[in-house]
Amino acid sequence: MTVTQVLADGACGSGAIRATCADELGHAVDLVVPVAQPADPAVAKAAFQIDLPAQTATCPQGHTVAGQACQDEAGRTILSFTFARATCAACPLLARCVRSKTLGRTVRTNAHEELLQAARIRQQTAEFKTLYPLRSAIERKGAELVYHGLRHTRYLGQRKRQFQRLWLGAAVNLKRLFKLAEQRKVDLGAVLSQLNALHGCPAAV
Repeated sequence: MTVTQVLADGACGSGAIRATCADELGHAVDLVVPVAQPADPAVAKAAFQIDLPAQTATCPQGHTVAGQACQDEAGRTILSFTFARATCAACPLLARCVRSKTLGRTVRTNAHEELLQAARIRQQTAEFKTLYPLRSAIERKGAELVYHGLRHTRYLGQRKRQFQRLWLGAAVNLKRLFKLAEQRKVDLGAVLSQLNALHGCPAAV
């Protein structure tokens, strides 16, 4: 089976993971993962407009500085943008934005900044907002399987363990079928009789 799309939580949304899904698996994997939301969006890094081709950054108040090349902890080349202290001192967002007592705000890019920028833009689209909620339904179904014993089998031996997993999956599917039939007022007995007649099977007693 070739995985082409993954819906996951924010813990899987790092630049490194996105780069792996985009370039390093032999085929592209569409990673549908939200970018972490900052506590104070108005002064978070995402509020700065970082132009990678021009190597400039513009703060939320409209001030622009040029970037300086440096290296991150892994030795990869990134850009560092430092705003003048005088500029930051005159800003109404100073207390929220700047932690240093002597320098202005510094913003650094990620080694995979372009992928993270694209993810932030996609997160605002109608396509993402329609697709991502499907994850919660999948998570609930996974939790239901665990509740019924998916992580622990009664038997020894791979074949018996797999047999129990298949029965468990069938039971959860039947629960879903019965629930949908009840919600939609479908007579499953009548449906079964129609199927038996269609395939020439004897009627159930």
